[in-house]
Amino acid sequence: MTRLSHLLKTSNACLLSAIVLTLVVGSLGFPMSAACQSVTGQEYNVKIGFIYNFINFVSWPDGVFDDPSQPITLCLISNEAPSEVLYKLDGKSVKGRRIQVVPYNGGLCLPQSHVLFFATQDVTLIQKVLGLARGLGILSIGEVEGFIRLGGVINFFQESNRLRFKINVEAAKREGLKMSSQLLRSAKIVGKMGE
Repeated sequence: MTRLSHLLKTSNACLLSAIVLTLVVGSLGFPMSAACQSVTGQEYNVKIGFIYNFINFVSWPDGVFDDPSQPITLCLISNEAPSEVLYKLDGKSVKGRRIQVVPYNGGLCLPQSHVLFFATQDVTLIQKVLGLARGLGILSIGEVEGFIRLGGVINFFQESNRLRFKINVEAAKREGLKMSSQLLRSAKIVGKMGE
């Protein structure tokens, strides 16, 4: 069935993240040191590298893509100006597919979306969109504290002034998403694995 029819606490952790991000961040034109810098004004530039890698290290369920040339659509949900830097992912390639970044348009983007990035602190909007996207096989990524509790798959957070991420393995399983072991080793795991 097609989708349309279904409507780093220590320096070692920082080094591991740098290894995972080496090719991606470098290919996007950002210095590798940015992945291990404190989260400052470059926060969204660093998040681009992370999001690109999330896409690279996640497998979607069968039927999500209508054909091998269909782009990976990233729907950007934001009401904050700094997040516009994420449009730099538009046109990049990963896994032989082009990334297409589209703005959230009241839910109309959900049937063709594969990734949702919530660059907003608006919990009401997040809950609404996650509810609409539930069961569609979409990788949801957020930055608001508690995004995992709201049902999101990946949640950015800061630890020791570094950008890190949590993965809700139960939400990923619910969406039919398979995470690579490399990605899981770099994350703080929430939920039960192996079920």
